[in-house]
Amino acid sequence: MPKALEIQEYVSLAPYTTLKIGGRARFFVRVVEIDHVPAAVKFASNKGLPLFVLGGGSNILVSDLEYPGLVLHVSLRGKMMRPVPDGSPDDVVIMNAAAGEDWDDFVKYCVGWNLAGLECLSGIPGFVGGTPIQNVGAYGQEVAETIVDVSVYDRQTDDVRSLSSNECGFGYRSSIFNSTEQ
Repeated sequence: MPKALEIQEYVSLAPYTTLKIGGRARFFVRVVEIDHVPAAVKFASNKGLPLFVLGGGSNILVSDLEYPGLVLHVSLRGKMMRPVPDGSPDDVVIMNAAAGEDWDDFVKYCVGWNLAGLECLSGIPGFVGGTPIQNVGAYGQEVAETIVDVSVYDRQTDDVRSLSSNECGFGYRSSIFNSTEQ
């Protein structure tokens, strides 16, 4: 049975950032199930509130002033190997990871399974969900080189759907998520 959406009021954002500073949010929700995303967005829309999506809090500074809207904290968890399409080479493995998984832990998990492709991206702070947004990279490697597809919530259509790597429009430290489709 799905857990109910729990929207809290006046929540300090400091514990949700790596610098442990900042004020509070008027409304706050920890999203632990994918069905909570549309419900939280609808809550903000119905109340005419701005919406801020917060992941690992590693690339933001939060003001001491109260945020007047809803902060949606991505807390989706889970990782697993996914079946590969028929006809794929024998050495291909596809991993799924939820947006709220710690990125470095996910890299370590893959390395622990002797999977190549992400090892140069170890040590990057944040959550898995943030990596395609800015196409994180290090040592000549970018996450775009390993992404097969990304599940997204489309606010225009109110649907969760999958975008192929090509549809993500990856460029140097960019994607459609931080440029054309914010």
